Amino acid sequence: MAGIHLEGIEKSFGRVKALKGVSLEVAEGELVVLLGPSGCGKTTLLRIVAGLEWPDKGRVFLGKREVTFLPPRSRGLAMVFQNYAVFPHLTVFENIAFGLRMRRLPETVIREKVRWAAELLRIEELLSRYPAQLSGGQRQRVAVARALAVEPQVLLMDEPLSNLDAILRLDLRAELKSLVKALGMTTLYVTHDQVEAMGLADRIAVMREGEIVQFAPPLDVYRRPAHTFVAGFVGHPPMNLLRVSPEDARVHLALDLPVSKEVIVGIRPEDLEPAPKGDPGAFSARVRVVEPLGSHQLVTLEALGTTLKAIWPPEPSLDPGEEVWARVHAERMRLFDPATGRAL
Repeated sequence: MAGIHLEGIEKSFGRVKALKGVSLEVAEGELVVLLGPSGCGKTTLLRIVAGLEWPDKGRVFLGKREVTFLPPRSRGLAMVFQNYAVFPHLTVFENIAFGLRMRRLPETVIREKVRWAAELLRIEELLSRYPAQLSGGQRQRVAVARALAVEPQVLLMDEPLSNLDAILRLDLRAELKSLVKALGMTTLYVTHDQVEAMGLADRIAVMREGEIVQFAPPLDVYRRPAHTFVAGFVGHPPMNLLRVSPEDARVHLALDLPVSKEVIVGIRPEDLEPAPKGDPGAFSARVRVVEPLGSHQLVTLEALGTTLKAIWPPEPSLDPGEEVWARVHAERMRLFDPATGRAL
């Protein structure tokens, strides 16, 4: 296996600057997720690592070898795409064997590696079938098996689960994480789904407008977002962001902010707790919407001159228009600079 090292990658398409000097280090055997909205540059960055695009500036290394302008076949990597990309006229066996045949390996070696990859993905009983006879989940397993069969130094994955239904996506995500970690394979994975990123990654690189805004382990990204963009993008629902002065924070939230100027206070919905009326630090709120979700209820509140989201226990049930009391789990709040959006 090999790590990935990117130095100052820039890429433009006409007047659109897709990547603005991106640098990234993926350790050998690490699973890193590129997370961000459509158009942030994550797929462009992946394609540059793959050799499907060349950067305008910057360098790409796989291990100690520079591959910036090498063709894909010379990089020792494999890629799994969003749309399965299996060949409809070939059986599952021949689909998995495709990359091996391109390397002109002996037939005995091909059969051994195909069988190994098929067993890993639990599709060995499908080897004689054609893609039209498979479900979407089975076709995606074939695509992953084909990538693994060539035993790449680096595995690249571009939203490989996004075309699957929710339950199948959940199952395959867990299998994929277990498989990649068991093989110790260096993996760069692109998604816009922050739940998928949180569940899969060793570290997440959150991208926005061609730049990496934060690169950290999943729980750090969630609990300690480095920017208001990360706070508003990661989490379902995302972090509540309140613009307050130190005086307002002290009077309404019973918070003593360690600053003397107006700040943005970030509060995760689960850190906005129900409280008894008149309790120290509690403030009054009006229930706007209640969404029962089984293990909890998602409550939209009108309070402090804005709208807040709170995750509360399923009982007691609440009604729209009802007055409730809430307080902030103060030690978990996050402070941001209103001018830059950066965490303080």
